[in-house]
Amino acid sequence: MTVLRCTAKLLKRLKLPAKPPVPEAQANPLGEWYADIDFCNRKPYVVMLNAATGATLMLNGNAAGLRVLHERAAVQFASLCEYYGIDSDKVDAEVAALQAGFVFGATADRSLLASMNQRKEMAWLRFEHDGYSLAEAALREWEGFFKHPALGRNTRYNMQWHKPLELLQQHLLPPAQIIVFPRGRAAQPADSG
Repeated sequence: MTVLRCTAKLLKRLKLPAKPPVPEAQANPLGEWYADIDFCNRKPYVVMLNAATGATLMLNGNAAGLRVLHERAAVQFASLCEYYGIDSDKVDAEVAALQAGFVFGATADRSLLASMNQRKEMAWLRFEHDGYSLAEAALREWEGFFKHPALGRNTRYNMQWHKPLELLQQHLLPPAQIIVFPRGRAAQPADSG
């Protein structure tokens, strides 16, 4: 199972109490997700944001979509991971946790709410002006930037912003194996004879 911290607007649409009990942490690799619902041309869509990485999912928010939100989240997450070549046991574990359903809670981090609002605004522009689908809008967000005080400075880019795709790779892929060559051999070209 996965903790899904929802805005009051989404909790109401899900017919859940406005102040659900504080959820216990779950064992999924990426931890908590945040979610909100918005509308474009009167069609509802759900924005899910992973708290640890800024990875975003965009899902159908109509009544039928909300009933199977966990299943659609798992499918979209798995598809985006496959698209970017992220394949590991941790990806499988995150997909399984999403498929198992949600433990709902209220939002608790204003910075993540601000990030979700930015993603909703960008999604609306992509739907309205570029004709993007939900999955295409989510894909673009994985390539974007994410900022959260807990992440600190990004030493690679020397700024506060991080790339969700890079954070996902750090969380989900095993560390690269380092092959140590004896001194002097690494610089020698291979024999092409």
